[in-house]
Amino acid sequence: MGFKDEFKREMRNAIKDVEKEVHKTWKIDYKGHCIEIINQIKEELLIIDGITVDRNKRKYLFSHILPYSKLSGILELQDGTKHKVSVKLGGYVRFNCIVKIDNETFLDDSLKLDFLPWVHKEKIVPFIQRQVQIHNKIVDDRLPDEEYLFDENHPRMAAGLSDNFADDTPTPFYVKKLLKLFEEQLNHPTTKTRKATYEKIIFDNIASYGDEFIERFQQSQLDESLVQQEALWLLEHAAHREVVKFSIIVLGFTNCEKYKELLFTLGMHEEFTSYVIFALKNGTIQANNQIWRLAQSVHGWGKISAVEQLEARTPEIKQWLLTEGCRNIIMNEYLAYTCAIYGELDVALYEETISKELYDGAGLIIQALLNESAPQGIEDYSYASVVLSRFIYHARMHCEALEDFYLLMKISEFINADKEIWEERFNVQWKQHEYTSIQLAIQPFINDPKWQQLAMDALQQDHNSTALEIARFYHLDVTQNVFDLLEKYPTNSELYLAVMDTNNRQHIKDLCAFAETHLSLSSLSNDELVCLQCIVQDLYEQEGVGLALIQAALKSENGNLQYHALSVLKGWSPSFSQQPTIQETIKNIATRTKDKEDRQLAKLLLKK
Repeated sequence: MGFKDEFKREMRNAIKDVEKEVHKTWKIDYKGHCIEIINQIKEELLIIDGITVDRNKRKYLFSHILPYSKLSGILELQDGTKHKVSVKLGGYVRFNCIVKIDNETFLDDSLKLDFLPWVHKEKIVPFIQRQVQIHNKIVDDRLPDEEYLFDENHPRMAAGLSDNFADDTPTPFYVKKLLKLFEEQLNHPTTKTRKATYEKIIFDNIASYGDEFIERFQQSQLDESLVQQEALWLLEHAAHREVVKFSIIVLGFTNCEKYKELLFTLGMHEEFTSYVIFALKNGTIQANNQIWRLAQSVHGWGKISAVEQLEARTPEIKQWLLTEGCRNIIMNEYLAYTCAIYGELDVALYEETISKELYDGAGLIIQALLNESAPQGIEDYSYASVVLSRFIYHARMHCEALEDFYLLMKISEFINADKEIWEERFNVQWKQHEYTSIQLAIQPFINDPKWQQLAMDALQQDHNSTALEIARFYHLDVTQNVFDLLEKYPTNSELYLAVMDTNNRQHIKDLCAFAETHLSLSSLSNDELVCLQCIVQDLYEQEGVGLALIQAALKSENGNLQYHALSVLKGWSPSFSQQPTIQETIKNIATRTKDKEDRQLAKLLLKK
């Protein structure tokens, strides 16, 4: 995002703060009549008995700091007497509201406009505490400060994810200045010093300077009691998540044993889990028990942090790592290697018999390790051959359903990879006899015809992702089944991919015809956009097929769709892109789209 957009965002946030600070209401009861004065950033109102009798609209954003504006109106009593109500609003240093009735002052109120960054905002800690108190968990990971963080240029991320994208190059001298301000706050805890620290904290993301801050804080030798006092004050008043994170870290530099439950509650929100773990390990005893509690209470980026920091000291923790530790709403691949190593998966599978629970948990870990997107996968796992061999051994007892067989299928795909890949594996850690042993052990399962039949039966009943992949594995023709399912689930993108993967021109033509009649091409929903992309991105070798879908993709204003549609037309003969309706759409992209690559593609097609 450029400087201009960042500036607009900061101005928007500043305006929100000003709006909340200057929004004031005064009410006076005069002989049974209600006089109400409302001051807002863009206007002031004088309301008598529910009727607006005078209004002053402001032309400028900061005009409330200019000397006084006036409002006036007439109040008529039941006896018919009329009284003039005069209001004077404004001031330089303080905001004044003076109300007179017939020149007699009935209200003279003076307010200081402090613009404190934590005032007029919902506090984050009580917000989290209420959720946990009511539900015993976090049911909505949104936080009260989101209106200040997210907009069209800053899409909302899953709780805890944004820290992974923070700039790891801290602003020069930022930490030094922040610590100096915090030390001044400790020595003189006033509104002024607290405001200075608070505003400095929210200037940057702690994830970008946290390591340097921790190192310098450890060297600063600040008074622990004062540190704890001000950390708790910041936690109590924090209306911005960065202040909560800062406060948790600072609290962790003190003996915070008696605040363990508060920390645990905050750690249940995935935005703060990693910071709470630091505080628990640094400032409490038996922190590992609390970290295990947290690991069992979170299910996203927080769980990843907790499992990675968890020490597998007991058989119970090892068992949990193998059965539940890897299971997460974020990719299981992030935790598979950690759970396999610290849960000692190789040792657990070496037993003669294991429970179905352990078998399923081990299967989840192995499947994640086999995924090429895993940060640390099967190629990095030293016990891969032992674990795969023992898992296949236990499959004799536990492989009963399609879902069980699916993993054996993935193991078979791994074992039967290209010769070149296995030559490299033999050079690194695998032995020929290990490879041969697993290949022989897996083959009886693969040769069993019941899995093909179960897959076909499942697809005849309803959509089943596992059955669909198994059918592909056996090269079964399930195209008709897929088209039958499309009638029931016309926006299921997986079904579109299944047809496109056949690379059969007639099947693809039939799918395009189906899409033309079943998708709202002129106003595509998000699911329909995905389905259309599944088709368009694979039309390169199907010249002339799905032209109406290409046109819809060009008009969609979706960057990815437009790019694929333009690229397909580039690969086709010019006669298609030169059709008048398509030419007009391409011209529109060439002149209006913000994407440079799309513009270049469009201009290239116009020259063909």
